[in-house]
Amino acid sequence: MPITSLVILMDTEKQKKFNIYFFSFFLYCLIGWVYEVLLEYFKFHHGFVNRGFLYGPYLPVYGFGAILILFLLKDFAYKKRYIKKFNVSPILSFIIIFFVSTIVEYLTGYVLRQFGIKLWDYSNYKYNFDSLICLSASIRFAIGGTFFLYALQPLFTKFIKKVPLKTQNIFTVIIFIILVTDLILTLKMRVFGGAL
Repeated sequence: MPITSLVILMDTEKQKKFNIYFFSFFLYCLIGWVYEVLLEYFKFHHGFVNRGFLYGPYLPVYGFGAILILFLLKDFAYKKRYIKKFNVSPILSFIIIFFVSTIVEYLTGYVLRQFGIKLWDYSNYKYNFDSLICLSASIRFAIGGTFFLYALQPLFTKFIKKVPLKTQNIFTVIIFIILVTDLILTLKMRVFGGAL
């Protein structure tokens, strides 16, 4: 069922929730792409490199990882848990995000490798596994994920709720069409060599 029909068939509250998750997905796809491009530019001094699998300026692995974290921690992260008057919920969330982001990165890298695509290589990093994950990257993702969960996501959710539902739905459809078109073109040209 196309997303346009899916959004229209939902009741208002479900539309609002869906749109928040969908826009969050897209936001973190964009943030992930910017992060990777800047990392490549400043740390490795390679100039501008599109670090994504797709043609556009977004990395879906960041979006999927962020949505998975939101689903897993939406209730857990904001419930305060104390050890001697110290709220440990952010620390526990950090640990969960560390493992979730590591698993997502490994599975993504493994699947891409089956198609002969290797977008990153941690073979020169300490404490790497199969050159697809490493300790330093997992720590960076856990820091970033904890920041987005506690600082960025509440602000973003508040902003989205102020946008009229009709406008949200229009942008949902537009972004969806862009992503699907990009995916089809990418699969056709990069995976199937133009034969799709």
